[in-house]
Amino acid sequence: MPGTIPAMTTHATAGAEMKSWDEHTWDGKRYDEVTGPKQTTGAMTVAYSGALEAVGDMRFVMSYPDDDSCVSTAYEVVTGTLDGRKGTFVLHHTGGYRDGVADATVTVVSATDALTGLTGTGRITWAQGEPGRFELDYHLP
Repeated sequence: MPGTIPAMTTHATAGAEMKSWDEHTWDGKRYDEVTGPKQTTGAMTVAYSGALEAVGDMRFVMSYPDDDSCVSTAYEVVTGTLDGRKGTFVLHHTGGYRDGVADATVTVVSATDALTGLTGTGRITWAQGEPGRFELDYHLP
């Protein structure tokens, strides 16, 4: 549109530290007590530090074809400060686990308070035994 200034994309990075993890098969057994193909559901709490200073509360569903990999989808409610703006936003995660690395793409689906209107996509990568790395390319009005 003539006269419209395009929105600038901001790139944010943050470390991610797992604070809690709870995962069970659909029939209630701990995920690591069942070998081979299985379906699980669970919850995770994450503390973010960096451009994102926040706590994330995630609910996920995973499908394991074997003991060494899975595909997953999740929703995470993130509450805190993104580049100095306070609020809450929801991320949709799509990813999985393979070769010792959890990796997911994330998409912002809604936001509140000073983050209202937030849109963006990014990635979270987590090598087993290491802190995670969160990256988000976003727009804010």
